[in-house]
Amino acid sequence: MNRLRPISTPSLIRASRAFSLIELLVVIALIVALLAGLGLALGGRGSDGAALTNAQATLAGLVGTARAQAALHQTTTRLLVYASQPPAADAAKFLRYLQVVREEPFGSGAYVATGPAVTLPAPVCIVPPTVPANLRATGVNWTGTLALGPASALLGPITANVIGQSNVLNGVQLGLPQLFGGTGGGQAYYLQFSPDGTATGFGTNLKLALSTAILAANALPQFNNPNAVRGLLLRRSGAVAFVGDANSF
Repeated sequence: MNRLRPISTPSLIRASRAFSLIELLVVIALIVALLAGLGLALGGRGSDGAALTNAQATLAGLVGTARAQAALHQTTTRLLVYASQPPAADAAKFLRYLQVVREEPFGSGAYVATGPAVTLPAPVCIVPPTVPANLRATGVNWTGTLALGPASALLGPITANVIGQSNVLNGVQLGLPQLFGGTGGGQAYYLQFSPDGTATGFGTNLKLALSTAILAANALPQFNNPNAVRGLLLRRSGAVAFVGDANSF
């Protein structure tokens, strides 16, 4: 008597593996987001150290969201960092406003927001790939480059006038694409994720650095303490390592 055996094909095996990977990325993103919320709840706003801890958890949550969106929708995603400079742009958003967007459809070059923009807790900012003199507080010795000191391995800045939340109803474009809650153009640094979840930035070691800065209305932030730096290291495997001090970058 012949027994029926389940049919297993390479395509079914590949589909099963892909589904497991997506599930894993979604779970990781949810866990990191929950940790970010817990950090905000416990840390409060009383000190720069608490603000750095909260910002670090928030940034990790956004990285997890970008990876999960790339895998779920099989498209390119980007983590954007607001880079339009004051006084012409909003000083409160500069290097502090972040948003995840995905390419829709894949290969089109058009991006839509996956959720609202997130503001890092004051006085924390993303450290850009270079920290020029006009972003340093007076008398502060900051090396200012990715190779020599703590900085973020972000691409750009790019003119992001076609990136952001598309204002579409029933397939009809109602207005200009929106970026960070506003209409029209803007500048943004970005970290890009491919459909397999691999991150692409500047250099081989993907670093995202956070630091305190002196904030003022309609003025550029002034990075004032190169030792007050925390951040993340991104691995090709998808793992995210928390960095607790400037020397670890």
